[in-house]
Amino acid sequence: MAQHIETVDGRLARIEEVLRHTATKAELHALETRLTRWMIGLMVGATAIAATIAGVIVRLVS
Repeated sequence: MAQHIETVDGRLARIEEVLRHTATKAELHALETRLTRWMIGLMVGATAIAATIAGVIVRLVS
C-alpha cells in the first residue's frame, strides 16, 4: 500500500509540474484578443499596400 501511495504522489507531482506551464482561460482569451487585433491591422495594411500598387500600375499604364 505504501508503494502505491508513493506512485500516486509521484504521478500527482508530475501532473502539477505540467499544469504550472499550462495557460489559463484568461490568458488564452487575452491572446485571442491580441491576435485578432494583429490580424485586422495586417489585413488593413495589406489592403492599403495593394491599393497603392494598383494605383501606381494604373498611372503607369495610362
